[in-house]
Amino acid sequence: MPSIRKESTVADENMEIPRITRVIDMKIPLTWLIGGAFSFACVFAGMYFKLGQLGEDMTDLKITVKAGNGTAATIQGELAIMKFRIENLEADKRAGGTR
Repeated sequence: MPSIRKESTVADENMEIPRITRVIDMKIPLTWLIGGAFSFACVFAGMYFKLGQLGEDMTDLKITVKAGNGTAATIQGELAIMKFRIENLEADKRAGGTR
């Protein structure tokens, strides 16, 4: 009985050992792969620069808030002094004294 033996060819050997490039080429067209990689790169670059701008904006906002807190504390102190003076004037008026 003659043995049936399959002759191995270069094409058969390439089909037996799938290489990553062949899998990518078979599943995803190269233009789609390049286009997808480019769009992901653009998205990440855009996010990087937007985050940088956001960090700068947050720094400016912190400075503004600190300045606003200082101003609010100053105004609060002035209001307390005015309230004290008004209460003293009202007490003098009730007592009948004049200044």
